[in-house]
Amino acid sequence: MKRILAGSGAVLCLAACGGGNGAARPSAVAETHAALADSLVAGTVLQVTSGETGEAIDGAVVTVHGRDYTSAGGRITLAEAAPLQSEIGIVASGMLDRRTLLRDVSTTRFALWPQRSPTGMDESFTQAIVYSHPNGTGPLRRLVRGTTRVVVVPSEEIRGEQEMIAHQEAADRITTATAGQVAYVVATQRPATGAYVETRLGNEDDALCGQNNILGFEQDFLRGGETVHALIVFCDPKSARTAVVSHEMGHTFGLYHSPDKGEVMYAFFNGHGAVEFSPREGLEMRLMLQRPGGNVFPDDDRAVSLSAATGIHTTICRTLLP
Repeated sequence: MKRILAGSGAVLCLAACGGGNGAARPSAVAETHAALADSLVAGTVLQVTSGETGEAIDGAVVTVHGRDYTSAGGRITLAEAAPLQSEIGIVASGMLDRRTLLRDVSTTRFALWPQRSPTGMDESFTQAIVYSHPNGTGPLRRLVRGTTRVVVVPSEEIRGEQEMIAHQEAADRITTATAGQVAYVVATQRPATGAYVETRLGNEDDALCGQNNILGFEQDFLRGGETVHALIVFCDPKSARTAVVSHEMGHTFGLYHSPDKGEVMYAFFNGHGAVEFSPREGLEMRLMLQRPGGNVFPDDDRAVSLSAATGIHTTICRTLLP
């Protein structure tokens, strides 16, 4: 039996004493700091590096607030102040074009995503697995920024030995693929705070499981375009004992589908596919942690806001009879 998965969106302050009237007024230093808090000053050094290797990128054309600079030793020096919300564009050979806004004066390092990598990752793969819903034009979905631990909580009916092994293996695979930047751990209780994933079997209340050829589904509960918690429902109980768990766990991280049948996130499953995330799947996961939810292809987060709007994204898993 095979399955096909199709995603659908259900979508600092200083103070000084004042003059003879006893009223406090800001010092000259305080006034200067206040004035500079909303801009990067002239002379600020910005760094341009590879998001994959961390190495400095020479020859990148960096446009800051309408002025072009070229990086040397991976650095540029601003010739004039750049206020917050200034647009920043970075174009470099072998890298995806970067478009962003200056949102924080403490941000002076900009990492670029490679167009291709020794892992086998290329631009089309990035588009497919990071932005593929719908048709490569969807936003990047990821865990809430700052998340370093995700608790996976299987329901009681899938805490049998085989199911728990499959869940633990899936958690370990994501932890390894992210080089420990995000640790997935299996537990029997939902945490009081922090990110979590619940898994369970489908029941009569799950309308999706009542449809033909539905293997299961995964839902991300979003805030501001980032996943706060997730749910995996196995309509077919056998799926909770196989590498399908790893695939669905990849969706909770924010991955879409790989076009390669030799990878965990491939859209079809016949029981003989990959069980470990490939080097390029892992690279994409680590790169995704460098961007906010809502980033769009190829690498543009200018439209990302601090909205607290909520939503649900559902990925449906279907089976195909041979």
